[in-house]
Amino acid sequence: MKALKEEGLWTVKQLSEIQKTEDTALIFQSWNQLEKYLSHLKKAFSSFDALHAIAIKTNPHPAVLRYIVSKGFGLEAASMEEVEMAISAGIDPINLVFDSPVKTKSEIIACHNLYPEIKLNLNSLDELNRIPENPNFTIGLRINPMTETGSPELYHVSHDESKFGEPISNREAIRNACLNHPISQLHVHSGSALGNIQNAVNAIADVVALADEINELLSINKITRRIQRIDIGGGLKPELLSEEPSQMMKYADMLYNQTNLRKYQVVTEFGQWCHFYCGFALSEVEYVLQRGKKQLAYVHLGADFLLRDAYVKPRGIEFVALNKNFEVNEESFETTDIAGPLCFAGDYLQKDAQIPKLKEGDHLLMLGTGSNSYALWSRHCSRAIPKIIGVDFEKQQLAILSERTKFH
Repeated sequence: MKALKEEGLWTVKQLSEIQKTEDTALIFQSWNQLEKYLSHLKKAFSSFDALHAIAIKTNPHPAVLRYIVSKGFGLEAASMEEVEMAISAGIDPINLVFDSPVKTKSEIIACHNLYPEIKLNLNSLDELNRIPENPNFTIGLRINPMTETGSPELYHVSHDESKFGEPISNREAIRNACLNHPISQLHVHSGSALGNIQNAVNAIADVVALADEINELLSINKITRRIQRIDIGGGLKPELLSEEPSQMMKYADMLYNQTNLRKYQVVTEFGQWCHFYCGFALSEVEYVLQRGKKQLAYVHLGADFLLRDAYVKPRGIEFVALNKNFEVNEESFETTDIAGPLCFAGDYLQKDAQIPKLKEGDHLLMLGTGSNSYALWSRHCSRAIPKIIGVDFEKQQLAILSERTKFH
């Protein structure tokens, strides 16, 4: 987090012409960090013929999507609205993956008519009934590998009752569907925040083996088309990149050495791994109260911005206390509950955090807010979305990406 902290501390000193009185909180996007993570992802999978479709839902800001597209990466859309956002960002449909589990008939027809060569992943065999004759797009089929990957229950999508994918146990039906329909891609995504990479590799190996079976069956039946591509989804936890081999590098190496994935074109759909350490945020400390042996600090970002941290559990965001002049607070550390602004008893960014003694008018810098934060902004209490600022630390430049936005 050292590089992001250095960037954050520099940035907050440059706000005199950007921050207005109403800007009690600000959100920042680091272009240099995003470029670093995208480049690392590409390098990790350099042994594969890979399209990296970054998950829009993790950070759907239009400026971020445009940046990703400008760097030659693809995008993954989980709704028709995200498809349209990707098109607005300049994506070529051939580099766009559409994964919604509730695609309507009209949405599928729109993809056929408007977005040639978009990669459309079906969520079940039933969805085949909605595909037009001679579709003008790539058809993929999501497979539920029915495996345990160590994901938290909330993000685990490959158990028996998952709403995602055709269970791999329906092998015969899947094989027959691929015989009778122009399916050329299989999709697998076992869960997010994977706790066991080996199990995820095993799940992908099972789907690759299924693709091998299908291709053999197509050959036996003298059908020329093949499963050409495996979409392996995303799911890796965020990590700080260093000189040591990354988890992403290890994951790609395991996939290369332990599966036949290299025989196929590959699609990835990483989101949180790419974005988490590419964002930071700043809030004014509005009140500080003493509650027994704890200090209770009230800030202007809470469950509206960091919804998962408040509702599930803290994800490892680092808090840096700053004084009113944006200098690092050198006071002694105190046990602190960081309370958000919402009228909701669970609105805490973290309890029992060790933070220097704070006072009204100080600031709290939050490092590691790039994923599933702005994207999940909650309308609870209808607070405005803060101004979002792009930071190019190498060029020492700031630019407003979007102004403070109210909901009325």
